[in-house]
Amino acid sequence: IGWSNCDSSAANILRNHYERPYFLPQAAESSKTDWIFMGTPGYGAHMHIDHVGNPSWQAQIRGRKLWTLEPPPECFFQCVGLEVVVEPGEIIVLDTNIW
Repeated sequence: IGWSNCDSSAANILRNHYERPYFLPQAAESSKTDWIFMGTPGYGAHMHIDHVGNPSWQAQIRGRKLWTLEPPPECFFQCVGLEVVVEPGEIIVLDTNIW
């Protein structure tokens, strides 16, 4: 289940419960849209690319998530894919503008 918030007053309330990770620049916050994802064991989203201008980050609150990262088509045969397991309390930072 993915939930996106587009109401700035609700976003401000939600953001009272977390902060941008200290190691990301303030410019990394691209909008007042926050996403919350919940899921069950197994695959979540299909393989896709998020076309966003800034790095995005996701904090794992409960459970664990396996991320499968594949290189973009232009370097598919030269680059190696990567699998990462994110545990509770960990944060993954993704920048879809660079491989």
